[in-house]
Amino acid sequence: MAKATADLSMRLEEVSSTNRSLTAEIDRHRRLGDIGRDLHPVKTFSDRLGRIVAVSGSQAIMLLDDDLDRDEGDQPTPLQIGSLVKMGTPYTTVYGIVSGLSIPVPSTDPNNETYRIVELELLGETSVGLGNRDSTFQRGVSYFPSLADNVFATTADDLANVYTFPTKSAVPIGSIHQDRTIPAYVVTDDLLGKHFAILGTTGAGKSCAVALILRAILSEHPNGHVLLLDVHNEYSKALGDAAEVLDPGTLQIPYWLLNSEEIEEIVINSDGQDAEVEAAILNEVIVAAKRQFVGDGKNAGRITVDAPVPYRLGEVARILDETAGRLDRPRDVAPYMRLKARFAALQADPRFDFMFPGLSVRDNMAQIISQLFRIPVAGKPVTIVDLSGVPSEIINVVVSVLCRMTFDFALWSERSMPMLLVCEEAHRYAPTDSGRGFEPTKRALSQIAKEGRKYGVSLCLVSQRPSELAAEILSQCNTVFALRMSNQKDQDFVRSAMSESAIGLMDFLPSLRNAEAIAVGEGVSVPMRVCFDELPNDERPMSGTASFSSGWSQDIEVERFVERVIERWRHRQR
Repeated sequence: MAKATADLSMRLEEVSSTNRSLTAEIDRHRRLGDIGRDLHPVKTFSDRLGRIVAVSGSQAIMLLDDDLDRDEGDQPTPLQIGSLVKMGTPYTTVYGIVSGLSIPVPSTDPNNETYRIVELELLGETSVGLGNRDSTFQRGVSYFPSLADNVFATTADDLANVYTFPTKSAVPIGSIHQDRTIPAYVVTDDLLGKHFAILGTTGAGKSCAVALILRAILSEHPNGHVLLLDVHNEYSKALGDAAEVLDPGTLQIPYWLLNSEEIEEIVINSDGQDAEVEAAILNEVIVAAKRQFVGDGKNAGRITVDAPVPYRLGEVARILDETAGRLDRPRDVAPYMRLKARFAALQADPRFDFMFPGLSVRDNMAQIISQLFRIPVAGKPVTIVDLSGVPSEIINVVVSVLCRMTFDFALWSERSMPMLLVCEEAHRYAPTDSGRGFEPTKRALSQIAKEGRKYGVSLCLVSQRPSELAAEILSQCNTVFALRMSNQKDQDFVRSAMSESAIGLMDFLPSLRNAEAIAVGEGVSVPMRVCFDELPNDERPMSGTASFSSGWSQDIEVERFVERVIERWRHRQR
């Protein structure tokens, strides 16, 4: 609380200092009277709010009119952070968003008048003058307002013109905060083509936002290809009719798809020099086993440890035994025996069946790719990979494989099939701290974030702790949906990633309601406060908090309840 108070005091002091420097300019414009009213005549002045007293770059300062204290109904002026206003120039209508409101230190005016200052961020313009509705809104400003120009309130037609996309492929996801009758749209190509992030605290509505956005896009584009990494088994209900759900019982990620770093993470348990020795042995043995599988073909010499070529674990064990048998000292044999024992343990553990299946090995890579990326779509454009049942010690490796395969397939398919990768709990796999996660997973996500759009791979990051998410990856997301956040560190982190025009809106983050977000970036027309549509109960993710009051209202009387839980626990059946 003390820090928040200090920050607020500092902000007020900055505003006061800025406004004191404007006092002389404001006094001069006050003496100009209504000169600005005649610069750009319009049909009516009943919606005039004030006049421009300063312009700098994309920012402008407006002095609010005196008669706007209260209207006849004794209601306060309907200006708040995020409100849209308009100004006329000789050739265009310029739109700005309110980014700050303040009352500066009283001026030297003998009447000691109070001035009310409105800070504006200039967003864009239409190519026709005030009072016309025939021009499409465009971002950027070519003609800036001048000093003493009038500033007017916007109408419902203005809001619709600014916040909608009549000529682009866009889908509605909710409504704008200023007018619930006006839909809030996202532009499909800009949203997916340049990555996006959905950030917010637990319970703010991130999962519902993900489900809603996916459903909205796929309703217009039913032949999409979406791979969703579901950490908590939330989305099978929300996207059930449009998704194929893969869990450890149906998922196939055979060990031979893993590259050298991934297989080493799973197989090698040693540290220091022993780990280096085992890694060298493992790589050499795997290359030999892969070449043995493909035979003496012309491409056998090109096979590397990272090539996705099948090999038999029985052949790996044979090579290890054969090599160890040629060694005399027990100390030299130990690394070979440890590797052999580890492979045997992985094969015997039923939790790893999806990665280390039975003795038979076949080249089913085409089937695996088709299953993961929905080729053909067959009415289900989403593949949900339920990671809740994957052993915790290898979950990062599984995510690494899936991310890497997504990028590699897009690379070698030469943009012929654009794909979207949705990564829930992204801060777990791409943390800021390099010592907290499996680095190859972070590198795979980073590669998609930096280069994916060139090859048709879009990335959606979902996180409740954005401050723990690698900044170099989040910075590549050109559209951000920021839901409620109470943690100051998270707020500051998201604020640093926002454009200047959205800084004022960031102050709403702690007070946003559920299913509300500040949307900023290429996927939306202008920074806006979005009220997401409400999903039906049968389409909502299973992410709600358990009801303690209901669960503790009566005793558990289900017969063999504990025994059934233990049975599912032992056999890993959800």
